[in-house]
Amino acid sequence: ATLCVRPHLVGLGPGPNALHGRIAEVQWRGSTHRLYVDIAGHRVKADVRELRETPALGDEATLHFAADDAVLLPEGAASDG
Repeated sequence: ATLCVRPHLVGLGPGPNALHGRIAEVQWRGSTHRLYVDIAGHRVKADVRELRETPALGDEATLHFAADDAVLLPEGAASDG
C-alpha cells in the first residue's frame, strides 16, 4: 500500500502520526520551505511555513500529519509514471 499526504499538510515537529528521519534537502520558496526528509528508505516531501532557522542536511527531523489528511492506496493503485 502507499500512504499519500499532500506536502502542505505535513507539519514539522512533534504531532500525530509522527515520522522520524533526516533532512536530505531544503529549498527556500519565499513564504515556505520545502523539506525532503529521508524516512525508512523513503523520501518524504513537506512544505512548511518559512523557517527562521533552516535545518542542516543530515539533521534529525520529525514530520507529522493528521489522519484525515491521508489517503491509503492499495498495492498496485499508485504509479510512478
